Amino acid sequence: MNIKQYKLVMLLTLLTVLPAMAEAKLVEYEFDINYKTVNFSGEDVQAMSVGSSIPAPTIEATVGDTLRVTFHNKMDVESSIHWHGVLLPNDQDGVPYLTTSPIRAGQSFTYEYPITHHGTYWYHSHTQLQEQRGVYGSLVFHPKDGEKYKADREYVAVLSDWTNENPMQVLRNLKKDGDYYALKKDSVQSWLKVFQYGPEAIKNRLNSSWTRMGPMDLSDVGYDAFLLNGKKESAVDGLKGGETVRLRIVNASASSYQYVEFAGGPMTIVAADGIDTELKEVDRLKISVAETYDVLVQLPDDNMAYEFRASAEDGTGYSSLWLGEGHKMVARTIEKPNLFLIDHSMHDMDMGDMKIDSMEGMDHSMHDMDMDDMKMDSVDHSNMGHTMPAGNTAIRMMNEYDGLRSPVKTTLPVGNPDREVLLELTGNMERYVWSFNNKTLAEEDKILIRKGENVRFKFVNRTMMHHPLHLHGHFFRVLNGQEEYSPLKHTVNVPPMETVEIEFYANEEKDWFFHCHNLYHMKGGMARVVRYEDAPSSGELNDQFYKNLKQDPWYSSVDTMIYSNFIGNETRFSNTRNAIELGVDYDNKDEYEIDVAYERSINRFLDVFVGGDFQGDELKNENLAVLGMSYVLPMLIDSEIRLDSEGNTRLEFSSDLQLTDRTKFDWLVNTDDEYRLGLEYEISKKISLVVNYDSDYDGGVGIKGKF
Repeated sequence: MNIKQYKLVMLLTLLTVLPAMAEAKLVEYEFDINYKTVNFSGEDVQAMSVGSSIPAPTIEATVGDTLRVTFHNKMDVESSIHWHGVLLPNDQDGVPYLTTSPIRAGQSFTYEYPITHHGTYWYHSHTQLQEQRGVYGSLVFHPKDGEKYKADREYVAVLSDWTNENPMQVLRNLKKDGDYYALKKDSVQSWLKVFQYGPEAIKNRLNSSWTRMGPMDLSDVGYDAFLLNGKKESAVDGLKGGETVRLRIVNASASSYQYVEFAGGPMTIVAADGIDTELKEVDRLKISVAETYDVLVQLPDDNMAYEFRASAEDGTGYSSLWLGEGHKMVARTIEKPNLFLIDHSMHDMDMGDMKIDSMEGMDHSMHDMDMDDMKMDSVDHSNMGHTMPAGNTAIRMMNEYDGLRSPVKTTLPVGNPDREVLLELTGNMERYVWSFNNKTLAEEDKILIRKGENVRFKFVNRTMMHHPLHLHGHFFRVLNGQEEYSPLKHTVNVPPMETVEIEFYANEEKDWFFHCHNLYHMKGGMARVVRYEDAPSSGELNDQFYKNLKQDPWYSSVDTMIYSNFIGNETRFSNTRNAIELGVDYDNKDEYEIDVAYERSINRFLDVFVGGDFQGDELKNENLAVLGMSYVLPMLIDSEIRLDSEGNTRLEFSSDLQLTDRTKFDWLVNTDDEYRLGLEYEISKKISLVVNYDSDYDGGVGIKGKF
């Protein structure tokens, strides 16, 4: 190329680039992260906010812009901001210590990155459980040439769940008892209710107990409110009949899956996780934790207000957004799913009175929910408005990702090396530990890949919970039967006892976080770092992250019994794999027994232990060293075999039965001819009344305190 040709090329390049540079701009925001007192459910609670708002203000920019956002941390603890679903430089991703420095107390931090793709996304803290406390907000990145699917108006709807408890206390409660919030949510699965629902419920319970599966639930936490843009109920002003509205829906819940429905008619999905999709019309849409969907809704041409309702999957509450003005048309009420009629195979669902339209890509097994109690003709009359037509009106609902399709081919580069990673989703509700391949993040922290590979993750869910899995820094193909047109997402739900596969092109570098976006599952260990092999690390920043992983926190539970026949105490300290247990019984005859043990969890069913047994009375004392193992048998019977320092073995069996919502019967028997029976009535989560009979201490009554 001669000088004249070179100058011509440079001139043509400048003529192409300069107009784009003129249109691009620097978009700047500045916010404080600070404490804020809120009252969402009748109780003043200290929350955290961004820009004095919950949710945080919506940040908007256009593809080609550079976004610069400065956060001033006014709190006395560290914070951080992760840009969920956004492709950006690794050091701007916002995972404290892994990719980005935390925003330290009293200091500021500026994030800056180019906007390379359009869509609806969100941002939130990745520090501890601050997202649950209010540090989350929405992102809207507009395409340069306008949206592909046009609307008269658009509105961002940020869904969230709210608890008045400190989220760390919520986690501590779950560590003590995975079913801690069942009573609050009215989802205790007692044998009384099992018998009330008849043979099918009895069969399901016996089947699940035989396979050592406890009663399942759809969620772990009992929430005090469900919010849409920080309110239980709100309205959009100025809408007219016949207008089309683009709703940008963000499920910013910490752990709640939500169903959304519009009382004015069907919703048309136009984007999922920020990426355009082929048009898909549904009447109800299930949105997993951390997902976003864009839908178009059209207001009927009349003088009415129509409810857009977001309902928690477990039926414990909802939030509402009213579109239009005039008489109110409410959406259908979603009743609590009938958990007693769900077989743990998750395939034999009783569809009750609900009829489903035939629909492209529709999975009629409805494997992830029971519909028996979801009667479509039940209506909430609290607003005293009009209702949707009753009767056998059909509901079309997108079941996971069936029928979700990209408008363009999404196939990966041909000829690239392939890597397949099998990840079994595993957990232990008794210890509230969640993991991949039976190992938590602290136990196995990395998934290694190489730049230029086509990577496939195969998720096999071995648990009875849904898991919304999110990969930072990448979009992946969800292999949902759409072949070359598989949809692109950054978060994918894996239903109970099912298998889901994704694949992506490894075109980044360094470390990217990958985790379950149920915050309590993530804190329980279900996370990994996807590391590009041979890529440079972030030095001391990474070192601190991996050092923090080794700080496996300990949790405590203390039960104190004061009965007429004896007093006792059971104290337990535990982390992911280890536990220290202390048990003390003392009666009015100066007889005592003290058991001390160190316990190591091998897997969900098997523990081994070593310790001591000290007992005696006013005449003699006996001190023994013991070692043994405990194993969960079919029918959820706990078995224990131990050997003491005198060569004696003892076999013991125990279990408990939830008779009613508040009443539980427990029993214990061993080969030393000892046995104990107890009937416990739970007044609250801290206090119970107990009637018991013990072979050593005879019968008695009293109270149990749980701390």
